[in-house]
Amino acid sequence: MDDFLLEKCNTFLDNRKALRRKYFLYSPEGIADIAFIYMSNEKEINFEMLEHCEDVIQHSFPFSSFQYRFLTKVYAAMMDVSNIEPDIVVNRVMSFEELFNRTFKDTIGLAVLCFSAAERPQVEYQTIYYRALAIYNQMKDLQRSLTNDLDVVYAGILAMSSNVKEDVVDELVIMDDLLVNEYRLPKDFSRRLSYALAFCDGTATQKVQNAMEFIEPCTSKWNRRIGYIYYILHAVVANISIPLDTIQKDYDDVMEYLKKSRQYGWFSKPERSLHACMILLSYYVGNNTSIYTLTNAILYTIALMRALAQRSSR
Repeated sequence: MDDFLLEKCNTFLDNRKALRRKYFLYSPEGIADIAFIYMSNEKEINFEMLEHCEDVIQHSFPFSSFQYRFLTKVYAAMMDVSNIEPDIVVNRVMSFEELFNRTFKDTIGLAVLCFSAAERPQVEYQTIYYRALAIYNQMKDLQRSLTNDLDVVYAGILAMSSNVKEDVVDELVIMDDLLVNEYRLPKDFSRRLSYALAFCDGTATQKVQNAMEFIEPCTSKWNRRIGYIYYILHAVVANISIPLDTIQKDYDDVMEYLKKSRQYGWFSKPERSLHACMILLSYYVGNNTSIYTLTNAILYTIALMRALAQRSSR
């Protein structure tokens, strides 16, 4: 492992440890997300500023239900690293929310997209809105939608990306068909992978092949059926223009290093695998808004699944 990758690992682990100590009752997915955001932006965690940003967000938006407990600190971290005044971020988020004509209370995933867009300078909100809506509606008409409101996030990630193809919906359908028919993936997994792959370079067939060559050795059939949400980022890592052998070696090194850190339990391999890919993406491409918006959506989905499971078991 080279020195820069080692530094990324240590930064992520140090951030995660400090956050767990400060917010010991907070969602582990939220902890990982915030650690990733500060690592990617190469900024130290300022707890005083983080709490100030969270206060601003909680006073500005109706984040009161249990689904949002994961989110407010994550948005606060995004606000802190943006170097934009909190009031300006709030105004941008409100503008974007109004365009969609939906509230965060009704559509949880919309907030993930709006806060991500608000961190970007000189964003044309209407352009993102209309493009995201077009992708979302076409996928819905084709009966290729996901099973929750995060469709709007995935469509929005594509709308914000500068290198997405004009015929992106056709590409999404091709990749979805390949993943379902050739690799026997469940539809929700195949569709999430397709969205993630859509902002990578290459042909649909090659991107799917690269992704599965990396994912299959890392996973079991159980992972690909039940725990698939932990393996979305692997598709993006596999399609960076770096040889797969190099990626696999770096991945194995990071996985082993995280294991030796003693911050992970016996049954935490899927979580460790996701964190390894988060570290590798920060190492390979640095700070990338599309990637950490996708990461936010993935971690949020995991947190929401756990929260719903805990709530139903009471």
